[in-house]
Amino acid sequence: MTTRTIIFFLLTTLLLSCNTTIDNKQKEQKFKENIIGEWERLYEKDHSNDITPPPSFALPQGMTISNDSNEFYLGFFKDDRDSITGKRTRQYLGNYLSYKTNKDSIYYNNPLTENWEFKWKFIRRQQDTLELAINDTMVIKYKKLTYKLDELTDFDQIVYSSSGCYGSCPIIDISVAKNGYVLFQGEGYVKPLGFFTTIIDEKTSKNIFEKFRKANPLQLLDEYAVGHTDDQSLTVTFIKNGKIVKTIHDYGMAAPKELIWAYIPISNIHNSIKLDSLPLGEPFYPKLQYFTFEKDNLILPLEKSESFYLWTELKKSKQSNDQFLPKYKITFQGNYTYWGPDPNKERQHKYEIKSLTTDGQFYKFEFKGEKPKTYDLGYNFIDRNFKTTDFRKLN
Repeated sequence: MTTRTIIFFLLTTLLLSCNTTIDNKQKEQKFKENIIGEWERLYEKDHSNDITPPPSFALPQGMTISNDSNEFYLGFFKDDRDSITGKRTRQYLGNYLSYKTNKDSIYYNNPLTENWEFKWKFIRRQQDTLELAINDTMVIKYKKLTYKLDELTDFDQIVYSSSGCYGSCPIIDISVAKNGYVLFQGEGYVKPLGFFTTIIDEKTSKNIFEKFRKANPLQLLDEYAVGHTDDQSLTVTFIKNGKIVKTIHDYGMAAPKELIWAYIPISNIHNSIKLDSLPLGEPFYPKLQYFTFEKDNLILPLEKSESFYLWTELKKSKQSNDQFLPKYKITFQGNYTYWGPDPNKERQHKYEIKSLTTDGQFYKFEFKGEKPKTYDLGYNFIDRNFKTTDFRKLN
């Protein structure tokens, strides 16, 4: 074989190899174009009255597939134990997984084992419907989701609260502002316990707010509930231009799917970012209770998220020596969702409170054996956020 023949053979082999590589990359890109998008699982029967299914790695209720990762809307969790009570809890592992393709198959890096595993075989995509096979006999279908974000209301601050349940559901409060400023309280069955603050990056903040925008909260009901007992209550308060524009009370995750999907990233901020601790009693916040305004024989009990929102406003207000005429007495409404023995024995109030009065703008906290403290919000919290009809008779 001559030198010229050898060179020709090598060049031909190299060219064929390059063409094969290019062809494989084109096929892979075409494959990804078919699966990329936001998807909601289609069910063969009506599941509108079913309890929201638990997060599933194999059968996600909803997901976003991008060019190199997949977001599973219900997230990933593994079993854990509460350090104080010993009760079973769940540890959050995130929402995103990297994936890779091989011919017509999709593989994921399992968050529990950190091993690559086969999950689906691509069957077909017909317009806005995606079909994937788990095995030779089971095919699941997904419908493409589309949202017109420009037509949906954006918010300046979102406050999420969970009450606990008959068991070990987390008892937490989280406030997220559009600029990324976060205030967090871990009250029970969660790590960490106490009050904390942090700043999240723009990408994380944008993701949280977009999730709730897609749920279109202003068009949702004020209250949702399942038909059984002993579940947790979730409340979300939406703030626009310094005013509460909507609060939703969701008992047992009975709300529409987009709202439930939005719960996951906001309720797990504390698991994915470093937090800075805050003093436990500055300003005073009732343990396992919420603020309730009383005037004559009328009361205005705040939802858990509304109560924590008021605290976030007091947190950034200034202390004042100004005198004011009290209009409301503030009492503390108990968290009546069952949570059992005190799940946060480590938290103790710095001072024992004697009374709390306000005219809506000034809030005077009086303590036993300590000097009183008055905070000036700079505006009337009641007049701005509530109507006279929101008050009800005291039973």
